[in-house]
Amino acid sequence: MSLRRRPSPAQLEALYAQAWWTADRDRAGVRAVLKHSDLIATAWQGRTLAGFARVSTDFAYRAVLWDVIVRSDLRRSGLGTRIVRAVLDDPRLAGVESFWLFTTDKQAFYRRFGFRAYPRNVMVWRRRVPPGP
Repeated sequence: MSLRRRPSPAQLEALYAQAWWTADRDRAGVRAVLKHSDLIATAWQGRTLAGFARVSTDFAYRAVLWDVIVRSDLRRSGLGTRIVRAVLDDPRLAGVESFWLFTTDKQAFYRRFGFRAYPRNVMVWRRRVPPGP
């Protein structure tokens, strides 16, 4: 597990291609994710990216956990648990009082770490962004 080793855009794009919710991300977006994420956690099998998560945070009050993803052949191996635990236990985030995340189908997984649903205080504003060139 690494909390500092960043994958290349191509490595992350290949991992993203394995999940329905990240499969349509393009190289420009992946580059932006890597450039602007405050903390990245990665798991590797040799030189192959096996797992990934990222965090946006102010390092004081709030953090958002994004894109927890494990290579398809390694799912249910405990790797996702180790990635999330590494993020939650990272000393740089020790003062953060609330971690937020968005998930449509993995609520039971995140409850094991102590995450709880608070549907009354989540609001989302969306815009339609035209596809890139």
